[in-house]
Amino acid sequence: MQSRTDAARPERPFSLPLRVAFPLALGIIISVGILAFSEIGSRELEQVVHSHSTALEMQASLYELLGLVTDAETGQRGYMLTGKQEYLEPYRQAQARLPERYQRLRDLVVANGTDEQRAQVGRINALIGRKLGEIEATIALYDRSGRQAAFELMDTGIGRQAMEDLRAEVTSLAAKQLTQMNQSANRWRHDIDFARFSVQWLTACTIALLAIVWLLARREVRLQVERRRLLATESERLEREVRERTAELTELSSHLQTVREEEKSRLARDIHDELGGILVSAKMDISGVAQALKDRDPKLTARLERAAAALDDGVSVKRRIIEDLRPTLLDNLGLGPAIDWQVNEVCKRAGLRCSLDVPDDMTQMPPDVAIALYRIVQEALTNIVKYAGAKLVSVTLVRDEDGVELAISDDGVGLPRTATHDRLSHGIAGMRQRVRQFAGEFRISGEPHQGTHINVRIPLPKAEAGKSGEASLAH
Repeated sequence: MQSRTDAARPERPFSLPLRVAFPLALGIIISVGILAFSEIGSRELEQVVHSHSTALEMQASLYELLGLVTDAETGQRGYMLTGKQEYLEPYRQAQARLPERYQRLRDLVVANGTDEQRAQVGRINALIGRKLGEIEATIALYDRSGRQAAFELMDTGIGRQAMEDLRAEVTSLAAKQLTQMNQSANRWRHDIDFARFSVQWLTACTIALLAIVWLLARREVRLQVERRRLLATESERLEREVRERTAELTELSSHLQTVREEEKSRLARDIHDELGGILVSAKMDISGVAQALKDRDPKLTARLERAAAALDDGVSVKRRIIEDLRPTLLDNLGLGPAIDWQVNEVCKRAGLRCSLDVPDDMTQMPPDVAIALYRIVQEALTNIVKYAGAKLVSVTLVRDEDGVELAISDDGVGLPRTATHDRLSHGIAGMRQRVRQFAGEFRISGEPHQGTHINVRIPLPKAEAGKSGEASLAH
């Protein structure tokens, strides 16, 4: 009963208590917030790293440009002093590499620098051009007019001034880049400190939230255990009350059936003793009167004979009523012959074929068990005749050392699916209750148009089984 009720009850959706759900939601919100700050910090770190690397590359390009110009100037001086062409090799390499390095510096400044830095790069380019022009002019004058003319050009200070201005511009731009790098490094350290603080704060919040959730979950588990214990106690109490009420109802039902059987037995005796005596006496009187009037009044004699025949029919009805109330065969010959007579009598009246497998050695059957089995057969036959529309009825009765088993089958229309649980199926309920009072088993099954099958098994005490075995041997 409990399992069917639980199965029919809709399941509640799972939900966390508010005191547990709120800290979890707060922890999720904080985690998402810190994740967003971490993402922002990560992007700022990427920007800082990019800015730092760009500044380093710009500084490297600046000093490489200055180094190439210095190498060109050194080659110039070596050539002026020795006149050997190999001293011009640094100058030629500088001429080849300077456009490429300057273009890289210019691209970096255009993409990442300020307007002032772009102007400085333009001045650096002009100064490099001036210095290279001075070197080229000096070398050409040396080749054309000799060393003296070339030194006179160098003594004018044009090249030296261009070189000093170039160094000043490179130093100024490099200092700005260094300042920018320091600022980036400070931002980097700040972002790293912020990230470290965020992780520490997140860890502390996570630990605190986990501790809170653990405490709340522990409390909730304890409350649930307490609720389960109370529910189990209440369920046990209800089950105990149900068992007690069921036992009381079973005992009451058994008592009512016993009382009813006793009342039927008393009615059968009264009908047999009183009504039977009246009918027999009346028949004897009518027979005597009919015999006396046989020659004098044939018409009256015929009417008396019809009355005597009616009394015979009344005696037959009386016998059938007595057999229905309390079968004399059951008391005199035992369960086997009583069931045999009952099945054959019902099948004869209803026009059914019957198949019987009922032993005769059932005289040692306990009276209450015998009458219960007889009433089950009687009720089953009544249902078959009324509702089954069957052509064949099969009844089998088997007794072994543990108990007795009864099987009743028909080939009728079958059993509706709701019949076994229908509270208005009094016949089935009565059969089940008769079996239940002996702690037996009752099963009824049947599909539409496939007949109905009833199986009953009632355990018997060992002493009764022993008597049955002795009776079987004696038989």
